[in-house]
Amino acid sequence: MEEKSIGNYSIVGFPDDLGVKNVHGRLGAALGPQAFLDAFGKLTGSPNLKDFCSETVLVEMGTELEANYVRAAQAVAKCLAPQRLIVIGGGHDYAYPWIKGMRELHRLKAPELGCINIDAHFDLRSPLPVMTSGSPFRRLLDEGVLSAASLIEFGIQQHCNSEELWNYVAQKKIKVIPLNRLRHGKAVPAFKKSLMALKKSCKKIVLSLDLDALSFAYCPGVSAPQAEGFTASDVFEMLEIAGNEAKVISLGIFELSPPQDVQNYTARLAAQGVWHFLANKVKIK
Repeated sequence: MEEKSIGNYSIVGFPDDLGVKNVHGRLGAALGPQAFLDAFGKLTGSPNLKDFCSETVLVEMGTELEANYVRAAQAVAKCLAPQRLIVIGGGHDYAYPWIKGMRELHRLKAPELGCINIDAHFDLRSPLPVMTSGSPFRRLLDEGVLSAASLIEFGIQQHCNSEELWNYVAQKKIKVIPLNRLRHGKAVPAFKKSLMALKKSCKKIVLSLDLDALSFAYCPGVSAPQAEGFTASDVFEMLEIAGNEAKVISLGIFELSPPQDVQNYTARLAAQGVWHFLANKVKIK
């Protein structure tokens, strides 16, 4: 194969779990970005991704969630590699300032920006009266940052989401690929099909991975672990496919919670997942 163009990448971390606290989840995701960086820094491989890193930024967080979102969005907007941005949470509520910042950075209208949310949960809860880690995509839709037609909810689990949310999804006509249709080797082909569908209708695409989309056996270190979910191999292959797609400009990984982890399994998986994505994104032979 011909070698694709080599490009640098940025990593921006959001060390905050106030949104997890607001939804009464297990705390610890504020420590996720540093645990990820520690694990990622130990990886070498070919290509050696350290040769391509433009910057690593941990956003300074305070006690006011909305002010933290402003700082997070500003960090995204200032990143040095806007076509290859990795963001690490933190609670999944940080998908809100991340995607908002990406839309502004690339000057996109809502239908032009596509998102696949790999998750056990919709994360479409109302952001009122308080924003929670279960609210980012509802707020992005409410504010017109994303359109319902450009959002795909992938790996959703029936028992994790209330009837109210299923009704909301049906009303908005949001595309849902539930986990029960992805068993027995169907996850990767379905992901590729979903990505190709967004590619036809969107100028740019972001990929959001909530680590509770994986089985507890692979990702114990999350705020809401699931008995069933994707395998590490499923996720690595999906990230490789996304890394090979030029329209995919950013990957976000959320809910890494070191206090809940076992022997750094989850941090290592997150780091290796990003490695698979970037190895295909920055240099492919």
